[in-house]
Amino acid sequence: MTHRRTVVLLAVLPALTLVVTVHAAEFPTAAAAPDAVMSALNATLDSLAAQTKGQDDAPYFTELAVTDEASTILQGSNGTWAGVQHNHHRTGDVDVRVGTMKLDNTHKLRDAGFFEQPERVQVTPPLLDDPMVIEQALLRGLDDSWRAARRQLIKIKSNDAVKVLREDQSDDFSPARPVQGYVPVPDVPLDEAAWRKLLTETSSVYLKFPEVYDSGVQLVADTNHRWLATSEGTRITDGFHHYRVATWADTVAEDGMELQVYDYVDVESLDHLPDAAKILAMATGAAERVTALRHAPIVDPYSGPAILRGRAAGVFFHEIFGHRIEGHRQKDEDEGQTFTSRVGQHILPDFLSVSDDPTMPSRNGIDLNGTYRWDDEGVPAQRVSLVEGGILRNFLMSRSPIDNFPASNGHGRRQAGMAVTPRQGNLMVEASKTVPYATLRTMLIDEVKKQKKPFGLIFDDISGGFTFTGRSEPNAFAVQPVVVWRVYPDGRPDELVRGVDLIGTPLTTFERIMAAGDDVDVFNGVCGAESGWVPVSASSPSLLIGEVEVQRREKANDRPPILPPPGM
Repeated sequence: MTHRRTVVLLAVLPALTLVVTVHAAEFPTAAAAPDAVMSALNATLDSLAAQTKGQDDAPYFTELAVTDEASTILQGSNGTWAGVQHNHHRTGDVDVRVGTMKLDNTHKLRDAGFFEQPERVQVTPPLLDDPMVIEQALLRGLDDSWRAARRQLIKIKSNDAVKVLREDQSDDFSPARPVQGYVPVPDVPLDEAAWRKLLTETSSVYLKFPEVYDSGVQLVADTNHRWLATSEGTRITDGFHHYRVATWADTVAEDGMELQVYDYVDVESLDHLPDAAKILAMATGAAERVTALRHAPIVDPYSGPAILRGRAAGVFFHEIFGHRIEGHRQKDEDEGQTFTSRVGQHILPDFLSVSDDPTMPSRNGIDLNGTYRWDDEGVPAQRVSLVEGGILRNFLMSRSPIDNFPASNGHGRRQAGMAVTPRQGNLMVEASKTVPYATLRTMLIDEVKKQKKPFGLIFDDISGGFTFTGRSEPNAFAVQPVVVWRVYPDGRPDELVRGVDLIGTPLTTFERIMAAGDDVDVFNGVCGAESGWVPVSASSPSLLIGEVEVQRREKANDRPPILPPPGM
């Protein structure tokens, strides 16, 4: 498809023509002898080099990776134990480039249909740490990938011969310094019995709220190990732990609208998780908010001034800005290319700056999801200054160059099993001029009066959003709030409302940002795009926007349950 849809999901389930300073991640590393998986990667690369030596169509670059993902999911519901799931699997990635850095098999095939897209071979290495068995799986995948790469390059050369000259004549691949990195990820025991007791007891709070129809309290513990090796000499062994404690409450309003309040905390170590009192407060708060939403009025389609609190503002920037400054979108002529030609120009108010920094582990004491040491092409993570004082300075780059940006800045990312593209990590909005939140709220009311609107809106909490960036559909975005308040200029109390989606187009919306608060909050989530689902974060101060547009959210038509819950 030529369009791009990106979703941030919170549910159960970063020599140029511009002078840009970037800083590589400073993480401790250690040397280590190859383990079984790395030995298999080395042997596979050696075998490929020996078998293809002297051949005209030999790969000029090869990358092999194995990702080992293990997760434990524990859940309580309505005061009972809802069970535990243990998952463990490995995914192999084989990336073969045939041709030259100028033109290779990853080059975009223009006007291609779905069935002409590049083939990606699926590789599933065994969980057994036997180098020979792992090598066998990788060699099968490597053989299939090499064949597919050669077929694709033939199509590309034919395609380029009959198409108009590309606007961006940059190469398909760029050099990068080989790196050696070893960061062990030790096993961390999880006290499942203690968590079972805590989750079960906490989930019983929902029994006190008869209008909560479904609920849960959950702990997800993930461990990720990665091995990466390239024909250039890069060798990386690393990984991470990730933990999420989450709770949610579902209900159905009388008009059939399904409502959910989801609260969560993401951390990188067990000792950062909230304590029992905090988790209980999260569950109680979710029950109270979803019950209040059930009785809240629906907002009609509206345009007018609004405040986006920190988390909402973070998602807002992730969707309407972050995806539009990913490097490959500047090169792809099917993309809208909103900012391609605007480097060095004002795109935001001069009091706002934006960077993406996957080297930063936390902000305001909150662990950041989008932190990593090396990207998925083995390039060190770097802080990239994207907007400085409102002026666009840079793009997020993988090793696929674009005009005037010939090198990676450590933002080539993917979900295991997918092809790498430039992606966001920790997107951070910063303001050089701020006001206290109370003043920001006063400014909102003043703007409501100035525009002679009946009310303004405050977007207080958010579940996610998506955006379209291609030319074949409107370049629009939708942000999906959970808690929205209607603010009246005559002094009436703020009113909770529901059924609102924040919509718009990027350039118009950016022009209407008026002021920033002195508060900063963080949204942690998972972002879906061409290269799959990757962990990300977005942080921002609260923002006053002179005009936003909202539409009614899609809803179901089934009535709420007829029978009351047991015991009621």
